[in-house]
Amino acid sequence: MTRLNTSLSPAQAKYALWIEEQLPFLMPLFDFDAQSYRPQEVEKFLSVASHGEAIMAAFALGIWRHDNEFHFDFIDAAQTLDAGNMKIVTDWLQKPFWP
Repeated sequence: MTRLNTSLSPAQAKYALWIEEQLPFLMPLFDFDAQSYRPQEVEKFLSVASHGEAIMAAFALGIWRHDNEFHFDFIDAAQTLDAGNMKIVTDWLQKPFWP
């Protein structure tokens, strides 16, 4: 388990734990000590990620950033994601939280 910076807000800490537990392959995209994401790491990741991984990255980054900069598309997600990743999306939609 990653040691989280204690300066994170409760919502940021919840998000960091959510990423660690649900989408651990996205952990390198974030610098939770600095309370930010890593744009260069995101760019590198998206250049090699599978389509499903890119969808999940766009979803997670949208939540973190409170925007749709990475163009998360629900139709594309519904057509592409496996049951496990779709559950992550639908669980969040049922109880959204914002870091």
